[in-house]
Amino acid sequence: MNMLKKVSAASIGLVALMATTPLAAQTATAVAAGPASVPAVDPDARAALDRMGTALRKLSGFSAHADVTTETVLVSGQKIQGGGTLDFSVRRPGALKIAIATDSQSRDIYYDGKSVTIFSPDTRMYGSFAAPASIGLTLDLAKTKYGIEIPLADLFMFGVDQTMTARIKSGFAVGTETINGNVCEHYAFRQAKVDWQLWIRRDESALPCKLVITTTDDPSMPQYTALLSWVTNVVQAPEVFVFTPPADAIKIRVATTDTPDK
Repeated sequence: MNMLKKVSAASIGLVALMATTPLAAQTATAVAAGPASVPAVDPDARAALDRMGTALRKLSGFSAHADVTTETVLVSGQKIQGGGTLDFSVRRPGALKIAIATDSQSRDIYYDGKSVTIFSPDTRMYGSFAAPASIGLTLDLAKTKYGIEIPLADLFMFGVDQTMTARIKSGFAVGTETINGNVCEHYAFRQAKVDWQLWIRRDESALPCKLVITTTDDPSMPQYTALLSWVTNVVQAPEVFVFTPPADAIKIRVATTDTPDK
């Protein structure tokens, strides 16, 4: 899963302090014992993922914003955090734009139903490749043929790609929290090499409001965090998804994963 990939320096990229009450103490104990005492995926946690996937697939057009935090681990073991943002514009079944801005780089990705273009505002370089007629197939092509991991792309695939949930080894409900004014149910999942936490709105929208990914095959266990906000039922104009090269832009070839090194 792209969303569940290893978090590292190459990634583009609350703990809420509860009052000391019996309920808070019980919650802390449940969290500490959760993965050890619940080796399988709790039915309620699996149902929450299915509910979220169904809700996302029903959105024909939407935009989403994510404030992301990544961790880079120094040779000394010290962790350094970096920040960034992701902005999505989506029109199903075949249009997507993502604007990526981090502390180190910016990328704009356009998919208009026929091709994908990746543009670097910093270097003024861009490259394109032909793509299938759906977002899901295009994301898979970008990953398998071109080695391009689209951030948070798995949000578009929940409930469509059954292998995603099949890889989950354990999952359980943690509790209820309020994030950006939305009451959200907090779930924790575990699979090979990765632990991840997901907060899903409790209302009928069932949208994800926060994601935390922890890489467990790295002793330093770096994390990737995304705090999400949504605007649903938005009809984006077709030109939003079409890349028009600036006058000073330079076109380059997008290498495939089997391109030999020179």
